[in-house]
Amino acid sequence: MSGDMETMAKGKARVLLLYLLKQLNGICEKANIPYYASGGTCLGAVRHKGFIPWDDDIDVMMPRKYYDLFVEVCNKQLEEPVVIRTRENDPFFCCEYIKLCFLDEKLGYSDLSIDVFFLDETNPERAFFRACQNFLLLQLYYLKTYKVGKLGKGRRYQPKNPLRRIWLWALSILPLKTIDRWNKAIMMAENSVGDYWVNWGSCYSYKKATYSKSALGISQKVPFEDSYVYVAEHTEEILVHLYGSKYMTPPPPEKRTDHGVREIYCSMLYEKGILSK
Repeated sequence: MSGDMETMAKGKARVLLLYLLKQLNGICEKANIPYYASGGTCLGAVRHKGFIPWDDDIDVMMPRKYYDLFVEVCNKQLEEPVVIRTRENDPFFCCEYIKLCFLDEKLGYSDLSIDVFFLDETNPERAFFRACQNFLLLQLYYLKTYKVGKLGKGRRYQPKNPLRRIWLWALSILPLKTIDRWNKAIMMAENSVGDYWVNWGSCYSYKKATYSKSALGISQKVPFEDSYVYVAEHTEEILVHLYGSKYMTPPPPEKRTDHGVREIYCSMLYEKGILSK
């Protein structure tokens, strides 16, 4: 893809992401559901007042106790082509978070989305317990990905390790709902209420994706392009934790990555005026 075409595609993706962001803000504010911009979205809001220039992604996170309410309100208030994708409404979905996305005429759900992660109780002092949680969640992800691929409903996953191939084949007899139930139970296995949350679905290690509740605090509204997002009360503490003390300094060009241009096939975007032809 030429540079001009890629710039146009990225511009379209950002228009769509900002549309989804406005939907998210309306849903959460009406239902009084707090959320926090996560990772690069938080960094972009603080450092660039919007998207990181070379990125095209929005991630947010909220406490687990709002999961059911968030799903309920989205199902009632969202209008097509905006929908949510969850393990409940798409049994072949393998991610540990919810996608706020568009209907896609080729894929079912658009790959372009706002990813909504959930924060579970955790205790950093229980190092062995947390390591076990992380190991089991990883294995369940492999198992579901393997089974979904085997059913022809997702990418084929064939591990190189012969032992892993054997146990995945053996356990793939488990129903998808059972795998999902175990996955959620393990994420929520820390029953005590303490001072920390962990985002088990994060692209970061679970240790880095562990946050002090006091640092997240009461979410604060900040500008984001022509809209806004909510960020942690103590954003500097969160960003130093994730990126180090020089987080306001952009990385060199060779270390700048994005998620790639993701095409979307949805005629309703033009019919409803969300995109112009």
